[in-house]
Amino acid sequence: MQKGMVLVIVLWIVTLLAVMAGSFAYSMRVETRLATTLVERTQARALAEAAVAYAMAWQLDFEAQKQWPANGDLHEWAFGGRRMHIRVEDAAGRVNLNYASPQLLKEVLLRIGVAQADVDQQVAAIEDWRDPNDDETPGGAESAKYHAAGRPGPKNGMFGSLDELQQVLGIDPQTAKNLANVATAADTRIASINPALASFAVLRVATGLDEQAIADYMSARAQTAREGLPPPPLSAIENLSFFSGSRSGIYHIAVTVAAETGKTGSVEAIASTQNPPQGQMMRWLSWRLTP
Repeated sequence: MQKGMVLVIVLWIVTLLAVMAGSFAYSMRVETRLATTLVERTQARALAEAAVAYAMAWQLDFEAQKQWPANGDLHEWAFGGRRMHIRVEDAAGRVNLNYASPQLLKEVLLRIGVAQADVDQQVAAIEDWRDPNDDETPGGAESAKYHAAGRPGPKNGMFGSLDELQQVLGIDPQTAKNLANVATAADTRIASINPALASFAVLRVATGLDEQAIADYMSARAQTAREGLPPPPLSAIENLSFFSGSRSGIYHIAVTVAAETGKTGSVEAIASTQNPPQGQMMRWLSWRLTP
């Protein structure tokens, strides 16, 4: 009887030790996987940051700009055993939230999917957000409407970032996201768009041209850049007042790098060559890391 009890106890102890060993091994595998993922994500982010510096080095060289114009075209760069995707856009090639005319804002909002019945109200709300007074634009929203909605605002000052679009009364999150993809809040003092520096997305919402016409223009633009010639003019544009040849020296930079496991590290940065700190070539206006 005693021998049987001892055997049962031993079996229970062996079983318990086996369970504990299995749990420990599983825990170690999970921790190893998490640590590996963290290392790869950190490496991806570091490479993305290196790509931002690489992209800006090109934009600081006037001759190099001819080979890599800041027009939103996709560039690939192999570094550190990874291949990175880089886009650089001069803010003059985007829709400026602080200086764009109501007419330009209306055209852009319509082309990103805002209903005709809502577009005038949204343009007025953007104007009321950015103007310095509390006088309501017809259809817009000043402090009384924000207070009634239980929301802070309006700013009554220039947009400081694209994130502020989500705070404008009457603009839904999807519209804010779509507009942010083609806009800038940089203080460029430029109300128009430089088509030579505009991405496909900006050209699509600002010109009204079909995709093939835009692709043809971008192909011709790339060819003239390679030859060191001025960019071609846009054709068949209804409102040429929306466009100019201005440059800002403020750059939107987006970088994505993939790790071996498929994890990605991304950087979205804005850098300015205007009035940089002493001893530096640029100043950073924003820097956002995303997993």
